[in-house]
Amino acid sequence: MKKTYIILFGAALLLGSCTRNPETDEPTPPHASSGLVIKASCTPATRTDIIEGKSTWEVGDRITVVYDGTAYVYTATEAGATTTFASDTGITAYDPSKPLTAYYPVTTVEGTVAVEPQRTITLQGTEQTNTACAPLVGTPLDKNLAEGALHVSFRNIFSVIELRIDAGELDSPAQSLAVEPASQEDFDGYLTFTGTVDPSTLALTPAPGGTGSKLTLHFPDNADLTRPQTIKFPVGRFISEAGLKLTLTTTDGRTYTKNIYKSGIRTYNEKNGIFSARHLAKALYAFASPGGIETADDLIEFAAAVNAGESLAPWQDERGFVVLLNDIDMTGIETWTPIGDAVCPLTGTNALTIESGRPFTGFFDGQGHSIRNFHMVCDNSTPNRAWGFFGALGPGAVVENLVFDASCSLAVKASKGTDCGILAGVVYDATVRNIVNNAPMSFDGSAGNVRMTMGMVGLAFASKGVVLDRLTNEAALTSEDGGNTGNGATGIHVGGICGFSTNLASSANPVIFNGCINRGDLTTKVGRASGIVAAANRYTHLTDCTNYGLNDNAFPRSGYARLGNITCITGPGIKFTNVVNRGDLISRTKGAAGGILCLVNHNDNEFIGCESYGRVISDRPDNDYKGTFFGQCKKAAKFRNCIAQGDVGTYNGGDCIMTGVNADNYMDYLGAYDASAVDVTPANILYRPAGN
Repeated sequence: MKKTYIILFGAALLLGSCTRNPETDEPTPPHASSGLVIKASCTPATRTDIIEGKSTWEVGDRITVVYDGTAYVYTATEAGATTTFASDTGITAYDPSKPLTAYYPVTTVEGTVAVEPQRTITLQGTEQTNTACAPLVGTPLDKNLAEGALHVSFRNIFSVIELRIDAGELDSPAQSLAVEPASQEDFDGYLTFTGTVDPSTLALTPAPGGTGSKLTLHFPDNADLTRPQTIKFPVGRFISEAGLKLTLTTTDGRTYTKNIYKSGIRTYNEKNGIFSARHLAKALYAFASPGGIETADDLIEFAAAVNAGESLAPWQDERGFVVLLNDIDMTGIETWTPIGDAVCPLTGTNALTIESGRPFTGFFDGQGHSIRNFHMVCDNSTPNRAWGFFGALGPGAVVENLVFDASCSLAVKASKGTDCGILAGVVYDATVRNIVNNAPMSFDGSAGNVRMTMGMVGLAFASKGVVLDRLTNEAALTSEDGGNTGNGATGIHVGGICGFSTNLASSANPVIFNGCINRGDLTTKVGRASGIVAAANRYTHLTDCTNYGLNDNAFPRSGYARLGNITCITGPGIKFTNVVNRGDLISRTKGAAGGILCLVNHNDNEFIGCESYGRVISDRPDNDYKGTFFGQCKKAAKFRNCIAQGDVGTYNGGDCIMTGVNADNYMDYLGAYDASAVDVTPANILYRPAGN
């Protein structure tokens, strides 16, 4: 019987190592072929291979040749760049008019190819490297059957990532390495794949459920992981703008993460429907115990480093974020210097300066952990100081994912003007998000008639912009009058979320409150108090914010308090969208009061989809700075799709008498307004939602 030889050449554009692993511990050459013998060669790996390795076939490597609808398995009989594949049940005759496709590794007659979601790495002896074993597909070259030799060109179906991993400094050996997108939102494609490939274009067709976005590589039990390893593995086709996240798990159950390709990664090329793979080599990545804050002592040292302008590396993770690694128990900590201790005067012309100190301008991720048993006492005697867990958050800072436990508290006893917040005294061109406060706050300062603020945030100031996103206050706020008789900018401002919000006089960049919620009751004796922000002074934008708390006020100066359950007063550029009040407001001393706000102060103010359901109680006459929606509006502000369904009444020494506002008379009790308030109409402010 005449034997036909098929010579398989590795593609000239091989972009991933096609070195093979033996598939048996001690493979032996198969017996002599009774059919077609295949001669195969494989080109060297690309020059981007870190170890400059050569691509070779190993004894025992197997391929599947699908010819004329039948699958044949061939096995390599020798190692090297060129080898012979033989089979005792192979092709006995070759007709070039019939289709032939070759696959590595072995597969089914359908030509199924895969990058599996779970894979065990086999390291090559003492070399501390593995072989990629990336799937290949081969097709015959045109008119190449001559003298019994059929030339077949192989190409990589999938790209190969090559990494140098060093876990030698870890306390326990590495067990597995997980690869996944750094951000699912910025990821398009798939990391793992099962399906078929078009041999001519390398276009892929996934099987049902055949794609995934996480790949896990397992290390063998007997591997020496105290030295760096070169890891090669095929991946699916994807574009990830934020790169990839590597998670190394050790045998003691701990995990260590690193983000790679932070500027983005694309694992394939495509032109006119023709796909090609890429080889993606990266330098050494050392995994070491991550930085972070584990104890109260760590937290104090971190705060001192910020205030001294020293390196924060001991407390940063691989992203450069300062992180909490545990809940932090502050039991026994009796004095506190804020993180970012700074003096930040706000002038009467709406400009903020950093007069002294160093605001925190980095990234802080609490990772959902809590601060516990921390009793902060602000006895500040320096004018214009920012005081809180953080003092001042400066331009570019991000603080997120933090909880203040109910075992904490904030007591403000300052003798000079202070912006004070349990989270931060001042937030200046910074972002704060996903913060929960369960700790009560109290004010008993003595600075006289100068501006003082208290809330989760004291003062929010925007030059380029501030974002307060999903701040939630669950705790009570209480306040004495502090000897301050002011109800304006020099008064005391107490807000469940923020005391005072404003921006640079020459800027239209806003302070944004998004999804903020106050459930804490306010019991105060100050000139301005609100569930969300006591003073929305300039360009303050509230969206999807809700107050549930009671606002109970006894400002000693009768008739002078300005109170609102969302805010007390507005400046120019104010926009409230889908803002809701469900709390009652009580003024025991004839204060001006409104369910949403006290005073609408500018024609450009906008109130879209705002709703008020609480009672407003004060001994003022109805519609004399008292109303279910506002205290007074004598401006051409915009109102759309709003609801005023609360009630008004008199305090009457604590024996409240309610008016009984209903769908027929509610327009009479919205608050004081005149003809200039052109949008204050039943079409724009309803008693019930439209259609009910």
